[in-house]
Parts: sequence; structure tokens; C-alpha cells
Amino acid sequence: MTTQAPPRRSRRGTAVAVVLAAALALVGCASMPTSGGVVEGTAEVAAPGEVGFDVQGPASGADPMQLVQGFVNVAQLGPASTSTFNVAREYVTPAAWNAWDRASRVLVLSEYPEWEVAAYEEDATTTTVSGEAMVVATLDEAGVYSELPEPSPVDVSYELSRDGGEWRMSGLDDGLLVLQTLFGYAFHRTTLYYPTPDRRWWVPDVRWYPEQAWRTTASQQILAGPPPPLVQSAISVVPEGTALAIDAVTVDDEGVIDVSVTSAITSAPADDRALLVAQLEETLREGEGRSVELSEGSSPLAVEAATETPSHPVTLGDAVAVLEGDDGEPALRRVVGTELTDLEQPVRLGDLTPTGVGVGPDDGPVVVRAGDDRLFRLSADAPPALLLRGDDLLAPSVDRFGTVWTAVDGRTWVALESGESFALDVEWLADAQVRSLRVSPEGARIAVVADGADGPEVWVAAVERDADDVPTGLSVPVRVGAPVPSVAAVDWYEETTLVLLGRNPDGTRSPYLAGIGGLAGSAGGASRALVTPSGPQALASGVGASPLLVLDSGGVLSVRQSSALWPSVATGVRAAAYPG
Repeated sequence: MTTQAPPRRSRRGTAVAVVLAAALALVGCASMPTSGGVVEGTAEVAAPGEVGFDVQGPASGADPMQLVQGFVNVAQLGPASTSTFNVAREYVTPAAWNAWDRASRVLVLSEYPEWEVAAYEEDATTTTVSGEAMVVATLDEAGVYSELPEPSPVDVSYELSRDGGEWRMSGLDDGLLVLQTLFGYAFHRTTLYYPTPDRRWWVPDVRWYPEQAWRTTASQQILAGPPPPLVQSAISVVPEGTALAIDAVTVDDEGVIDVSVTSAITSAPADDRALLVAQLEETLREGEGRSVELSEGSSPLAVEAATETPSHPVTLGDAVAVLEGDDGEPALRRVVGTELTDLEQPVRLGDLTPTGVGVGPDDGPVVVRAGDDRLFRLSADAPPALLLRGDDLLAPSVDRFGTVWTAVDGRTWVALESGESFALDVEWLADAQVRSLRVSPEGARIAVVADGADGPEVWVAAVERDADDVPTGLSVPVRVGAPVPSVAAVDWYEETTLVLLGRNPDGTRSPYLAGIGGLAGSAGGASRALVTPSGPQALASGVGASPLLVLDSGGVLSVRQSSALWPSVATGVRAAAYPG
């Protein structure tokens, strides 16, 4: 039987548990008052501290199965502290430990394997313990997390030898096994931030680093510059040759994060240094009360405060809905809370019958799809302007540069403000039908639903642009939300989270949240479903204070105010979209 290392509370956490236990005990002998004046409570309960784990080395006389169970339980928590890995080392022979590449991959498991021990004689000195691990996600050497479409069996085995009467592991498969429910304790979900080429926005990149040294690893990556997929969508302000002078990024008692770098940093202009400090702070501080101090070796560097720093990706503007007007003619309205209002700049629909809508940030251009084969740009003082004609046009997405994105007969197309339109040559989409697409608020990334070998798949890629911000291609993508079945549509929910319209086992549809690089706040980064009104057929979402909208087959548009509260906004709605 597998035994999980029990959690050890910190003193603060234990104190909170005692207070709660005492409070629950009082429930049995006291009643809730139902009358009397309001009394303001003054008690303060300290927040619980970090969870600790009491790990143990191998027990004397442990048999092969007990040894493997104990090792897996301890080793999976090794990324959280060096001392835990030192305990795991006690289970392994020195030669095997030195040969084991634990960082090559991490297999995230839904449950522990059922181990089997190869038959061995009583006086045997070697044996093997093997099992089948059900893997739900993987983590590569770069910290990139990938969910699998469904739990996948992987065979794992350990060789054991006995010397001096005690069994020890003498052969290990490379990589680390981590239970999904413990993954978030061993690894730290880290969002790296890189500036866009115009320095106006941050481009986030999610990684999972070992908990014990995540700030050090994150700083090394920031100094190395954007990873290959982002090299044309983000920039580095770090001079070549700049690296950590000491392989440790520390935080003092006053919350100052010390990042000590090599002398190459002195060649950076003042505004680049300021931007680098802002970049490190966004990546490393996690919450308020911490700041970054950049130093050359042991000497603090003078860094002027940045006059303007990039903004986090956020949707600018209200959603726009297409609905039947009072006279039976289609109309466009802004969605503000649970109300519909007129557009800031009214537009002319002419005789169009829109079936899809897109709008640019900050009351930017409004674009509608008419039928399923024409795309028009609308304005207040001119008839609708035809942008594109083609079969099976997707509802448009309008990025911050005014470029309109869609797909024609499954291929990705863009239409520029100049009126020019063209297909993008995207190798990884060459044989796939694009079913839905949305550009992120900062314009550096795009989410795409495309047909794969086993059905629709969701991918996120960086948008490559030329010096005039005209799209030229898409980077190598990463897959997102692989377990979500039969995805019909995608939109941006948070800066590193997508909302997907997937199909439930009973055939109905629901929105699912899926993280780019794993979902924050869920066990092992797993995607999860949202509870919504019945029968959603379309959705619209934005990043920031933009509540999720769902549209059912009867044309009822509802807005998410809480997990259980979805008031109706309007009926007779044909389509809705946020800027982007």
C-alpha cells in the first residue's frame, strides 16, 4: 500500500487549525443568535503559513516495494527543498543517484502506480520493481507544462540491489513522478514578462520552476531573452553577455529582491535598465510590498524609475452585440453590465444581416460577417466596405493595430486597414481546418481552434509581424486545454487563460477554463468546467473586468456575475464579441 508523506503545518497554520477546531466544538453547545443588536467583531485570525511535509528516509529492513513507495513519495517533493532531495538520496545508491537525470522530464500522475516486484529468492541481491503510471500532464526541462488529452499509461521501473542487508535503488528511469495534487507544492507557477517591440504591453509566458529556486531560474530566463516562439513578438533590453553574477536571487526581510548580474549590464542605456527592473519586478515580486534591486556583482546599480512601463494585457472597451431591432431590422448595441446602450460611434449596417461581429479596442473599427461568405467594415458616414469574400468565413477578431483576422475555407486570413487582405502561410495549419480564432489584447498571441487527427484542438502561437506591424506568420504553437472535448470556440479570459466552448459527456456544451502552461489555482494546472445557464452555443470574453457572456440557441444573452448568478442581458441576440 502506498503511503503519502503527511503534510506538516507551520506554527501559524497549526494555530489556525486549533482555533477552527475549537470553534467547531462550540457549535454543539451554543446556538446562533437570532436577535439583538449588531456587534462588530474585532478578532483577527492569522493567515496560514506555507505547507510543509515531514519526509522520512528508508526504514531499516524495508522490502523492495516499500523502498520504491517511500522514494517516490519523498522525491516528488524534492523540487520544493534541497533537504527533501537529500532525504530521497538515502534510498538510492551513489552511482545511481549521480546517473539519474531527474530534470529531463516530470510526469504528472492522476494516482500512484500499483507496483509489482519481480520474483526473487530470499538471498537474492537484485530485483526490479515496476508499475504503470497514469500520466495526465508533462513538464519539460524548460518548465513548459502540457496537459494530455486523456490519462496515458507509461511504464516505469526501478532496479534494486542489496548490499549489507539493506535494499537500495541502483537503476532509475530519468525524470520525476509527481502526483497531480502535490504538483503545485513542488513546482511554482511562474509568469515571465517580456515587453512588446513598442514597449507598450507585457507579453506573458508561463513556466513551472522548482519551488525552492524559482526566482533564480526565472531571472536567468529573463536575462536570456524571449524564448524562440516569442523572438518576433517580444524584445529583450538586456545587453548580450549579461547573466547572474551569483546563482541565487534572494529576498531580504524588507522585501527587496536582490538580482546580482555581470558587468555587461553597464552597457545598457538608462531607459533599458529601468525597463529591465520593471520586467524583473513583474516576474518576481508576486503581490505588493516587494521591489527589485539590480546590482553589478555586490555593487548596487543606479537605476532611474521608469517614466512609463508596459501594461498587462487587458481588453479595452465594451462588448458589442448584434440583435433584432424593434423594427425587425438588425442593430448593434454595446453591452454594459446587464444593459444595452448605443455605440459611442453609431455605424451604418445598410441592408446587411450580420451573423458575426468584431470590434477593435477603444471603440475601434466594427467589422461584421454577413451570411457566411462576406466580411464588412462599418462606419458612420459611409456604406459598409467589403473587406473579404470567401467560403465558410469565421467571425472576425480585430487586433490593436486594426488588423482583422478570420479564416476562409479553414485557412487563416488577415485584412489590413489599407484594404489589402491575404492568407497567412502557417506550416502547422497547412492541413488543418481553422474553426475559431482570437487575438490577445496586446496583439502578440493568437488562440486557434483547428481540426486535428482526433477532433478539434486548441493552440496558442505568437504573432510574427514586420516593422509596420503587419502580420507575417505565426510561431510554433503550444497546445492548450487538451482534455476539453470537441471545442467549438475560443476566447481570452485572463492574460494566460482561455475560455473554451467544449462538449460535455451528455452532449451539451459548457465553457471550460484552460491555462496556457497550466491553469492557475487548480490541482496540477488542470482545465476545469464552468457552471453556466443551459445550452450555451456561443461565448464572448475579455481580459480584465470584462465578464463572460454566453449566448444560447434561442438568442438569449446572459452575463456571468458569479459562479451561480447569470442574469439575462437581452433576447433576440445573434452574436456578441468583446474588442480583440
